Amino acid sequence: MNPRERVLTALNHEEPDRIPIDLGSIRVTGIHTDAYASLLSAMGRGSEEIEIVDRSQGLAGPDERVLEALGVDCRPVWTNPPSGGEPPVTQEGDYEFYIDEWGCRVSRPRKSGFYFDLTEPAISEPSLEALEKFVWPNPDDPARYQGLRARAQRLRQETPYALVGHCDLGNDVLGGLMHVRGYTESMLDLAANPDFAQAFMEGAARLAERAWGHFLDEVGDLVDVVAFYEDLGMQDRPLMSLAMYRRLVKPFHAQIIAAIHRRSQAKVLFHSDGAVAGFIPDLIEIGVDILNPVQVSAAGMEDTAALKRLYGKELAFWGGACDSQRVLPFGSLEEVRQEARRRIADLAPGGGFVFAPVHNIQRDVSGDKVLALYETAREAGRYPIAGA
Repeated sequence: MNPRERVLTALNHEEPDRIPIDLGSIRVTGIHTDAYASLLSAMGRGSEEIEIVDRSQGLAGPDERVLEALGVDCRPVWTNPPSGGEPPVTQEGDYEFYIDEWGCRVSRPRKSGFYFDLTEPAISEPSLEALEKFVWPNPDDPARYQGLRARAQRLRQETPYALVGHCDLGNDVLGGLMHVRGYTESMLDLAANPDFAQAFMEGAARLAERAWGHFLDEVGDLVDVVAFYEDLGMQDRPLMSLAMYRRLVKPFHAQIIAAIHRRSQAKVLFHSDGAVAGFIPDLIEIGVDILNPVQVSAAGMEDTAALKRLYGKELAFWGGACDSQRVLPFGSLEEVRQEARRRIADLAPGGGFVFAPVHNIQRDVSGDKVLALYETAREAGRYPIAGA
């Protein structure tokens, strides 16, 4: 069974020869450059130039030989930066910053910063007048999609891997509001300024649908999975009530996911961190095929066996390999292996599971733990699953 067959078999809720494995096919299953350097050292690869594929998160682009050694079954097909490339980084005192294409300022400390965070939202006043003046990113920019089809065709024809699509402007209806208004103000807008919030999310949904249209026109017949990102949960609770989600946000999610399904046979992966168990039936209803990442340290997400029992016939799980907040950075090698074996036993039976980290592997994770994690996937992930 080749990697693509393995992934598709699992996503169709059947058992392949072993569980499929992912690292870095989407922007939330990757690895920080520091952790990747440690991984290279643990593999005896020494010092190598590391490609950065996501500046704000500090993500490395794993080398093909590393992916092959770890047994990774997926490869990414991502949109390009817009015309003009990435915005320049400006030094200002102890910080460096850039203005992203949403007009927001994102910054990090020059000496001790490892990630760029939102420091100045683009819209200060939640009014329809301010929204009329807002300059949206351009989903029709041909530079975003240039060369995508040739790249995907090469991967399809010359490699055996499953292809996972990422469309930069195709995500974050609620997340876009949070970005341009700030995290606190956006939550207040949903309750106190619903006309503004609704109007912004309508615009964001139109933009996302248009971007997906261009992307899928290029590669919709070549990708096996496409990823849609929208955080709905915090560590200990959802970001909003289920009633508010259904009233304000869910219709836009349904609109975008339906548009994707109309243009492609690819499975739709929905990424949301946090405590999102209560949203799962609604996500299934609107056509979500896969949930990522299964944040096992969040409230209501700890019991992966129960999640599988309740939803595993209708929903595949992509992630959940090991608690990334406690066990992976701070546990012993054996604790990492035990945690991975537990999650495999919970989530893998019957198919419907792709082994991947719970969000990106952060900079404080040593390379020997990454090796232990993926060795466990290859060893304990063979069907029939031991201990299931």
